[in-house]
Amino acid sequence: MRALFRVITSWRFWMHTLLIAIFVALTVWLVMFWLESYTQHGETLQVPDLLGYTVEEVETTLENNDLYYEITDSVYTDEFARGAIITQNPKGGEAVKRGRTIFVTVNSSLPELVEIPDLVGKSLRIAIPILEISGFVIADLEYEADESCTDCVIDLKHDGKKVMPGDKIRKGEKVTLILGRESNITTSVPDLLGLTYRSASEVIMAQSLNVGQVIACSGCETEEDTLGAFVVNQIPNRKSEVKLGAYIELFLTTDSTASNAFKKSNNEPPDENF
Repeated sequence: MRALFRVITSWRFWMHTLLIAIFVALTVWLVMFWLESYTQHGETLQVPDLLGYTVEEVETTLENNDLYYEITDSVYTDEFARGAIITQNPKGGEAVKRGRTIFVTVNSSLPELVEIPDLVGKSLRIAIPILEISGFVIADLEYEADESCTDCVIDLKHDGKKVMPGDKIRKGEKVTLILGRESNITTSVPDLLGLTYRSASEVIMAQSLNVGQVIACSGCETEEDTLGAFVVNQIPNRKSEVKLGAYIELFLTTDSTASNAFKKSNNEPPDENF
């Protein structure tokens, strides 16, 4: 015990202890300083909005901001110019560290070609989702006399010409379904009042009918306005019996209050200034 007491009370012991403490503190400070410098603690940049930029413009913009980019995918859409950026991650406006890589998707210069699926003999209810999943838009439903097959696919047309399963056309193109119809077969016109134009179009086609003209659309200025506008009346009237493939014409408004009022009143179709 005396020897231990002599050691811990000696000036050399405390000198060594002090030197060790200084060394440890200095080491911790240097490590923290290096980590802060390496991780750029507290230093962030705002990601620029790159949507619509070309790859060349993106390269220049990010280089000036100490950021990098990587193209992860290439898809085709009509909403952007060919070769333009259509998505990015992280999004514009987000805060990131210097040297961060921005992952982008580029609009392809050429539209994707998609094979026509084999729908012959399938019902309309099955054919519609298959075409939509494949990336096509259904233009119209045409009916031909066929006593053995009602509402089943006989043929498909694109640009007025028949297409065969396996033929490749551009994704997003409009396709017309040719369906069979037994003589004297009719369908009931659905009640569309209060539905948006987008929803009404889906209901009309599911009922083996076609979307006709929009006779009037109060408050509509853009295509998006029309898609979200509400049905206030229709021709033919709801619950009428019509032939398969008949066209349903619509009156629309962007005012949901007016739509509900028409639904309750059960009025005749309004004029263009409703």
